[in-house]
Amino acid sequence: MTRRLALSVGLALAIILSAIAVDTASAQQTTATVTRVIDGDTLEAQLADGRLLTVRLIGIDTPEVGECGFTHSAAALRELVEGRPVNLVGDPTQGATDQFGRSLFYVDRVSDGLDAGKEMLQLGLAEQLIEPRYERMLAYTDAATDAAHAYSGLYRRCDGDFHRNVAKQRRELRRTAVAFMRTYYRLVSDERFLRAWRMLHRRVRRQIGPFYRWKAGYRRSLGVSVRSARARLSRGGGFVRAVVNVSLRSRDRDACSGQVVRQYFRGHWLLSPRPYSWEAVRVRMRKTGGGTVRLSKSECPSRDGGGGGGGGGGSPDCQGYSPCLPPGPDVDCAGGSGNGPRYVRGPVSVRGSDPYDLDGNGDGVGCET
Repeated sequence: MTRRLALSVGLALAIILSAIAVDTASAQQTTATVTRVIDGDTLEAQLADGRLLTVRLIGIDTPEVGECGFTHSAAALRELVEGRPVNLVGDPTQGATDQFGRSLFYVDRVSDGLDAGKEMLQLGLAEQLIEPRYERMLAYTDAATDAAHAYSGLYRRCDGDFHRNVAKQRRELRRTAVAFMRTYYRLVSDERFLRAWRMLHRRVRRQIGPFYRWKAGYRRSLGVSVRSARARLSRGGGFVRAVVNVSLRSRDRDACSGQVVRQYFRGHWLLSPRPYSWEAVRVRMRKTGGGTVRLSKSECPSRDGGGGGGGGGGSPDCQGYSPCLPPGPDVDCAGGSGNGPRYVRGPVSVRGSDPYDLDGNGDGVGCET
C-alpha cells in the first residue's frame, strides 16, 4: 500500500513538473500581434487568447516625449513591427517585468526573424543598455558600434545625446549657427581667406567665382563687423537647416581718396548641417547704406573729369586694356593654360572691369609672365 502510494505521488509530481517545464518553455517565446507602438522601445501586443501586453524591448533605450529624436525612433519601430505578427522572446537573465510592470521581451518579426531591438540600434535610433547583461548583448554591441561609426540616425540628428531636451537642442542649434556665420566674417577680417572659403558649399563658391577673385574683393577691406544676427530653424531635405538673418558693417579704403568708407548690408545665410558644424549653402546680401568704395585706380576720375582711362587712348572699344583688346572671342595670356581662341603677350595694363580675367592677382597688370 505504501509502495503504491509512493508511486502515485511520484507520478503526480512528474506530471506537475512536466507541466511547469512546458509552461516555462512556452513563456520564453510567445507569438503575438503588435497593436500599437508607444515609443521607440515600448509597444502593446495582443496574444492569441486576446490578452494585451505592454512590452518593453530588452537591451535598448530610446528618447522619451519631449526629447531629441522621440518622433523618429517611435516612427521607425512603428514601421518595423506595428500591425505585424511577432515572436516575443524572453531572456532568462532578465526578470519577467520591469519596475513599471512592463513585460520584458526581445521582439522578432515572424515573417523574416528580424530582431526589432537590434535593428533600432543598427539604424542609430536607440542606444544600447549594458546593465543588467543579457543574452544578445554581443550582437547588440556590434550594431550600436556600427551606427556610431557611421554617425547615423540620432548620432547625427542629436549629436549622440539620445535624451537631449528638444527646446534646449533648438536653442543650441540656433546659437551654433550664429557662431558659424560670425566666425566666417572674423576669418575674412583677419585675412584668413582659405579657411573662410572652405566654410562655403561648392555651389556657393561657383556662384561667387574663382577663389582669387573672391579674395581680391576684400583686398581693401579693413574689417567686417556683425551688427546683429538672429537664427531660425527650418526643415528641408529631411533634416534641420538654419537661416541666419544678419546685419553687417564694413570698413573699406577707397582706392582714389585713400579715405575709410563705411558700408552697411543686410541679408541671410542658409546653413546645412555637417558633422560637428555647418556649411553655407546660400548667401544673399544687399547693401542698405553707407558710401561708395572704388576698389581700383581704374575707377578714379581722370584729370579731364572723365572716368578711368582705358587702353588704346581711352577708347571704350579697348575695354580698359592697354595695349588695346577690343570686344570679341575670349582672350587668354599666351603660354598659359587658357584655351583662347585669342592670345596676348604681356604685360597688359588693366584699367577696366577685366572681362577676360587677365589680372589674376588684382594688381592692375595682366599676363606678367
